[in-house]
Amino acid sequence: MNRRQFIQNTGLTSLGLALSNNVFSAERKIKIAVLGTGWFGSDLLLPNALASGKFEIVALCDVNQKAFQKSLDVLQKAGLPKPVIFSDYKKMYEMPDLEAVIIASRTHWHALQFIDACKKGLHVFLEKPVSFDIAESKAMMTAHQKAGNVVVVDFERVQFGINEQIKAYIDSGAAGTIRQVLVNLHNPEGSVVEKPVPNHIDFEAFCGPAPKQKFLCNPDSDTPNWRANYAFGHGTMIDWGSHYLHNARKLMGLGLPDSVMATGGNLKNIGQEQPDYMDVHFKYGNLPVQYSQRAWGYQSLNPDTNIGVWYMGEKATIFEGEFGWEVYPEGGKPKINHGEIGFKPWTEEFNVKMNDGIKKQFVELYDGIMAKSNKNISAPLSDAIQTNTAMIMADLAYRTGMGIVTKESLNPKSNTMATQLLKREYRAGYKHPSENI
Repeated sequence: MNRRQFIQNTGLTSLGLALSNNVFSAERKIKIAVLGTGWFGSDLLLPNALASGKFEIVALCDVNQKAFQKSLDVLQKAGLPKPVIFSDYKKMYEMPDLEAVIIASRTHWHALQFIDACKKGLHVFLEKPVSFDIAESKAMMTAHQKAGNVVVVDFERVQFGINEQIKAYIDSGAAGTIRQVLVNLHNPEGSVVEKPVPNHIDFEAFCGPAPKQKFLCNPDSDTPNWRANYAFGHGTMIDWGSHYLHNARKLMGLGLPDSVMATGGNLKNIGQEQPDYMDVHFKYGNLPVQYSQRAWGYQSLNPDTNIGVWYMGEKATIFEGEFGWEVYPEGGKPKINHGEIGFKPWTEEFNVKMNDGIKKQFVELYDGIMAKSNKNISAPLSDAIQTNTAMIMADLAYRTGMGIVTKESLNPKSNTMATQLLKREYRAGYKHPSENI
């Protein structure tokens, strides 16, 4: 993805009309805070929370003092009051009238911030990946169940309606039995360089429970490229690739994989912590699901299928793209197209549909809070954890060089090295939440 083009063409421009029509609705609004005001929090999540007409932004929190400005600009353009600014999320959680929080921080912080929100009775819109390790996920689920709060995890692609269309086609028998699923994420990523920490970022707080890291950025930026540091997440596979595995899981009705094998490495970005290619084989019963990732510019024969999911049936093969799908029938019959399948984030169509999907999730959050129920949440925590767990298992299989057998227990039974990595070590001064269960 060209991130600069994506940012320039998303929330701040295409949401202008929606903001003016909805944010002044007389309906009671939920007081919500934004924790993490980087490009996604400021350009997509905050504007769509406002565009839903259901929320009032009362606070912002970030350790990057420059990151606040985008969010403040959105609110100012909408004629809304300036929120309270925090650098410490725990102090923000003490606000007496706060009802909910958008957690858009980096993955390595999610567990602590989510669990603390649950303890305060706050409802949560949680950016994925859910957690850094599997022990954190268990602790988060326990905290959620104890609090009884409403939680939406940001898998906006389940809102696009494509899964339902493809499932109806498969259920009709037109594709025959689906024998294999292939998830593609072939997208070039730029290099990163180490830089001095700028004065406007509290990098000690940014690292938090993770080990102190190098300050890695894109060459033309002074913002941390968190995907480049393994300690801040698990790279592109878990951050971005989770969307497409989640789609495949939902469409095919899959839970946790029975086994996982993975290979990968660096062919171009030599010396970086994260692999620039990955091949993962998940086994779900008799259904093999393969994940394939290339970050150095791989192009398939049809570039529109570089990013998405293949469903390979006995009578037809189906490709699920971002907002459309295609059918390739057996016997060389003409393909059947159902909308745009290519990943084209700089187009107006992409921006409008992406914003609409995120806005629908905020409406779900609001309706759930009003009903005091998670029943109608399309991406609940329990389901998101299964996708997150599968991807973490894939990463552990790659890093240990061994296959993993797992089923329902969230434990890699055949890989003692991976078992030791189910819970990462927290930095001094921070306590892993699993120790409190």
